[in-house]
Amino acid sequence: MGELHPWESCTREKVGAVKLDIDHEDEDAFREARGVLLDRFAVWASRAIGVGDDGAGELAGDVGVALDWKWSYADGRLATWVPDDVAEFLLEWCPRKLSVTQAACISIPPALGAFLTFLDDEGLAGVGSSPSAELVDLLATLTDEFVAAMGDRSKFGMAKSLFAAAVDEGVDASDPAELMEWMNGFNDKPDEERFRILPDSAFSGPARRPGLPPIPLPGDDEVAASKVAAPILRMFEDLAGFVGSGRKLTQTGNLTLADARVLVDLLGTGEAMDETVGDRTFKTKSAAELPGLTLVFAWAKKAGILRIVHGKVVATKRGLALGRDPVGSFDRAVDGLLALGPLQAQRDPDGWFAWTEVNRLLDQMSVRLLIAPYAAHGPVPIEDIGATATNAVLDTFEFRLSDDQVEQIILTDVVDIMYAFELAGVVRRDGTEQPEVGRRRSGGTVELTPAGVMTVRRILGDAGYDTPVAGRFADATAAELLLGTDKDDFQTVYGEIMAWRQRRQPEQAASEMSDAVLELDDPALQNLALAVLGEIGVDVATPHVRRLATEPTVRGFALCWLVDHGQAAEVDLFDPSDPNPFVDVLAYRMATAGPEGLVPTLEIVGDHGRQIAVIDRLWRAPSAATDLVLTVIGQVHPSKVVAKAARKALFKRRSSSLGR
Repeated sequence: MGELHPWESCTREKVGAVKLDIDHEDEDAFREARGVLLDRFAVWASRAIGVGDDGAGELAGDVGVALDWKWSYADGRLATWVPDDVAEFLLEWCPRKLSVTQAACISIPPALGAFLTFLDDEGLAGVGSSPSAELVDLLATLTDEFVAAMGDRSKFGMAKSLFAAAVDEGVDASDPAELMEWMNGFNDKPDEERFRILPDSAFSGPARRPGLPPIPLPGDDEVAASKVAAPILRMFEDLAGFVGSGRKLTQTGNLTLADARVLVDLLGTGEAMDETVGDRTFKTKSAAELPGLTLVFAWAKKAGILRIVHGKVVATKRGLALGRDPVGSFDRAVDGLLALGPLQAQRDPDGWFAWTEVNRLLDQMSVRLLIAPYAAHGPVPIEDIGATATNAVLDTFEFRLSDDQVEQIILTDVVDIMYAFELAGVVRRDGTEQPEVGRRRSGGTVELTPAGVMTVRRILGDAGYDTPVAGRFADATAAELLLGTDKDDFQTVYGEIMAWRQRRQPEQAASEMSDAVLELDDPALQNLALAVLGEIGVDVATPHVRRLATEPTVRGFALCWLVDHGQAAEVDLFDPSDPNPFVDVLAYRMATAGPEGLVPTLEIVGDHGRQIAVIDRLWRAPSAATDLVLTVIGQVHPSKVVAKAARKALFKRRSSSLGR
């Protein structure tokens, strides 16, 4: 081995010991890791791309800026880079913060590209990193936009705007005294002049992290069981056992047809060799024609279950020991899938309809496609997820195909992404349509597994999302829960309700929520409590709601619930001997069907004459909704005489109130 370069003297021993995922508070660890990485990068640059010591030092200087951003402003994972990192650094942070000229900044993209290649070459790229070739291509694509942004003053932050303004006025920015003198003069200027110099963006403050609604977290035991049940772990275990100490590969690195024939059945990938369609049989000529098997094979290599040695595939120690620690293997499997690209791993890049750039975009946003089921705490139609993906693709690319044609193709891509996530144990799909041929199941819904909830939360958190946890009122009474969340948005309320329910068995939750209907005096909250009872389950909740139907103050709301859930007949909503609860019935229908919902419900009592007679009695009803119900009947009822009767009843009610 040749003589060590001066920079290299301690690097080989230290890189393995120095952690590259640094907490934002640990500046000492960051400084050490930064120095080690840049030293080793400079050595690599001298050897791999033939730059001299000065050139290597300049490259390291530009890369140091990127590392400073990664630690101070991003996720602190110095060796883990994805397209979003590159775009945010070049197009958002640098234009806002980095005070260098457009001419000087041109060296930054190629320097960062060299560093990302170095991480791959030296085996330092973190789990979840995108391939360096992909990132280098992106850097080349973004360079012109980056240089333009570096000269766009509307993007400058406060400090950079001040620096640029000082230079415009002839200040030598390298002279601290001269710069400070200018700054003092700037501070003495009227507000109008200072605001003219600084762009609006300088006052906008730090960018907010994208937020997600709070969700209830599944229990540890539930998550562990979910991880163990991930189909891919069983497939990896069977694949490692089959491969054992070695199986020959084809010259193109694929599994042999003989091995593929065994594995599609052993692993259960849902594919058929020599597929028959109608009266024709299509001979399988290569394992590469089996996208499910191709996915599992590539995935196993990426996750460290298999490795290639001298034209053979062999099982690793990790692969052979997989069954001993399935829980610990789950995260490695998921991260391996994301690094691989769940869609690209199922596509032949040389296929007749290969749109690699679209596949790459969909892989990059694959976890974000799971935000809808994450926020919903339940199943979401796959067509809705497909629509989200289609919008992103159409916003990014232009096609000769119609939007509808693109949407159909993208939906197929989303189905394949969800197939991979289903194998990973991240999602489950229900209500799908089983195809006559192949493995691609269309339609149905997508729901996160308990392990999937925790995985999506982890990955989105690493990507900069706020991922709050619901449970502020998990130990509170149902009334306290509904009162405490009354001013929150719907998704927050829903998350808190789910967390509250998670702490209770259905019977207990139904009992406590029915008590809240009686305790609360706000009709909106009472009806929200009844809606929660419906979510808990009709069979469990019905006895409790029947009890509520005997209570005069909430009888009308309870009757509507029973009718809507098939537990009572529509005629039961009106009792001629006690019309007072009918006010709440009308209020409930108005809340659920709009003001016009009152009219057909009022018809339950009979013709217009009977309606007028009932309205003439309703003005005495003690319900808090009486004024509103009479007002709306007076405004929307198509019969002038009925509407007039409602206005007259409202006048009586208000006159009576003034007289008391």
